[in-house]
Amino acid sequence: MASFLALLPRSLTTFLYAVAALLRFYGNIDTTPISKIPLTILQWSFITFILGTAALLANLGLEWNAGNRSRNREIEERNRADQERDRTDQERNRADQERQRAIGRARIQNRYFVLQTRHQLTPSPETRTALTDFLSFLQEYGE
Repeated sequence: MASFLALLPRSLTTFLYAVAALLRFYGNIDTTPISKIPLTILQWSFITFILGTAALLANLGLEWNAGNRSRNREIEERNRADQERDRTDQERNRADQERQRAIGRARIQNRYFVLQTRHQLTPSPETRTALTDFLSFLQEYGE
């Protein structure tokens, strides 16, 4: 039934109201029944007005339903976009945390290497100057 109502054009309502107005306008001239149905022109006018109002209400309901569906779709799309944005923010935060952990591990490893090199420096005075230069280089650019 709803698919049939969706086929009703807006012009049907306009047409029925125009017929009702036309019958109402000419209803004062002759109030004799039309053909074999015992209704006057004013009664036909009232019937077409009722049909026009029913068509108008059907169109209004269909437009209202279509508007609600499109609004709901927009809200769902916005929610999906927000969820996707939250997901990418979480992934970005995890990547930042992992990067910070990697930086911390690299610093610890560099400090360990510096301490190990200092320990190995103590025995010979010849290598001490070369290793001291290398150690100062590592301390300056390693962290």
